Order: sequence, then C-alpha cells, then structure tokens
Amino acid sequence: MRILRQFVYAMLVISGLPWLVARLNGQRSLILAYHGVHDGVADPRLNFDGMHVRARRFARQMRYVARRYEVTTLDGLLDGGPSAGRSRPRAVITLDDGYRNVQRVAQPILRALGLPATVFVPTDFALRARGFWWDRLRVMVAAAERPHVAAAAGGAGRTLPLRTLGEQKAALAQLSDDLRRLTSPRRETALRSLATRLGVRASADAGPLGERLSAAEVRALAEAGITIGSHGVSHDALVLLTPEALAHELSESKRRLEEWTGRPVAWLAYPHGQFSAAVVEATRRAGYRGAVTTIEALNDAGQDRYTLRRIGVHDNMTLPHFVIAVSGLHDFIVGLVAAARRLAPRARRLWPRPALPLPPTDVRAH
Repeated sequence: MRILRQFVYAMLVISGLPWLVARLNGQRSLILAYHGVHDGVADPRLNFDGMHVRARRFARQMRYVARRYEVTTLDGLLDGGPSAGRSRPRAVITLDDGYRNVQRVAQPILRALGLPATVFVPTDFALRARGFWWDRLRVMVAAAERPHVAAAAGGAGRTLPLRTLGEQKAALAQLSDDLRRLTSPRRETALRSLATRLGVRASADAGPLGERLSAAEVRALAEAGITIGSHGVSHDALVLLTPEALAHELSESKRRLEEWTGRPVAWLAYPHGQFSAAVVEATRRAGYRGAVTTIEALNDAGQDRYTLRRIGVHDNMTLPHFVIAVSGLHDFIVGLVAAARRLAPRARRLWPRPALPLPPTDVRAH
C-alpha cells in the first residue's frame, strides 16, 4: 500500500496538478511544522512515527521551499501585508520541542539557504536532566524483551504484542496516545508502572534522538537569528489544566525564554496541538501575539492569529509527498468533494429519477 501511495504521489507531481493548485492557493500562507532533524541511522523504534526527519530529506525540502516560496517569520506573516500581487506565496518554517539536533543539524542547513525559522521550546525540559516522556517511552519499549505487555496497570484491558518491529511500533502508537491524555504527575506514575510490566528500568534516558537544547543553546540559536517561541513549561496539554496552572504555563515559559534570549517571546505552539476558547483567551491575556496549532491546512488571509494552521512534516514523506502536502491539493480535493455533496441534493431535485428503471450499465465497457 505504501509503494502504491508513493507511486500516486509521483504521478500527481508529474501531472503538474500540485503546481496548478499551489498557484490557485497563492494568497494562502504555508506554515511547516517539524520536530527533529537527524543525520545518522535512527533506531526505527525511537523514530517510529518519523518525528525526526533525515538531514538529506530536510535539505531537499528546504531547497524546494526556498525556490517556490517567500520564506518569512510568523511576525512577517502578520506584518507583511496582503498576499495579493506577490510573485510567490509566503511560507514559515517552525520546529517544535527544542531538540538539540535542531541546532546541530537543521540550523546549518537553514543558515546555508538563508531561511528564517522559529523553534518552540518547552522550558522545563531545557532545565531538567529528564527527557520527554514520549522519548523515554520509546527507549523503554526498545529495551523490553517480553513478548507482550498489558496496556493498563493490573493486567486489565488490552494486551499489546511486542514480538516484531511492527507490533512494537503499533504498541508505541497506542501507549503514546493513552499517555498523552494524562497530566504530568499521573503520566509519570503510569510510566513507572509500565516499566515494571515491561521488565525494564524507568530512567531519565531519552535516547540519542531525544537530547534537548540547554538554556545556553537556546540563547545561541536566538543570537544566530532563529526566533524562539514558547511551547509551555511542561508540554502538558493546556486544555487539561486548571485556570491557574494554565496561566502559569503561559506566563512562566514566556518569562524564562525572554530571560534566556534577551528578546521578546511573542508566539506560542499549543502543546500536542490542543486548544480551546479558554486557552486562546488565556494566551491573549499572557501577552502572546499569536499561536500555532497542528490543524493540517493552509492559512487564509483572515485566519485568526491564535489558531494558525500548520502542515506537519515527518520522515516518511518523500519529496513528491511533501510537494503535494504543501500545495494545498488535499484541501482542494476535500473542497471539491464537499461542494459535490452540497450540489447532489439539488441535482436530484432538478433531475428526478425516471419512473421506469434504466437498463444496467456495464462499467467494464468504459
């Protein structure tokens, strides 16, 4: 299925349809969302979802973006005026979570191409020795030698097989989804319990891909021209927090990042992409100029600056897949289907079915 999908992507690119749709979407802006960029051989379990893009693939994508788009910052997107009359659509490059490989691998590629970018940093993880919970989860599952594990403590509910690489990836996807719904204290308890069921040690180790930026490295990125944005303090989903905890996440992360960089921090990336009307209002009150989501779409000129859409990029994206994703072709097709569904009832009213049944049509003749 994957090979067939990649073949379809390649044929669509050859047809020129993505470039036609991109021209039609010329007044809409693109915001790309990355996480890490690596230049080695990654354990498939530590990168099971393609969160860290290979350096060679990232460089090809950046060269494509540099040729086809006017690359700007999030501030530039708001301050640059309307897109009408521009020869190229505008694009913004963002990277979430503050992985160290962003400075070591991604930033030199961006610098060589003269491309600005924004890195969203959760401040707690730059200060603590403990890695992100999802990276520690991957290390635990990769080290486990048991053939299966109970998804929940006490052995109740689902049992996840772990015999093959495919089963381990599926288990990681399920466990990640379960743990993402918890606040930090409950999640840490769940991770310790899971480590016991897996027969491994619960540690702070996040693996080679999970190394985080330090405060000094965040400062160095800012001095090199990278915009630093907030990703909260703990990376907890903001919708799960009390109003007091929410206000702390937003104000404390902003304050600390401004202290580290000596520059204003005006932009927020909602952790896990989750937000609500209350979270948006709290973000405004905390003094942010805008915020980005993980909703996969291009941005219209009138898009609310606190709910900007982004196109997520992962390591499983070939260049044809990337071209189609950023062109807006997916949105275009969805729009056509929605329009067809809206017109279908009207068509049935204008052209009612005949009283007598028509002879069957042999579709094979076409």
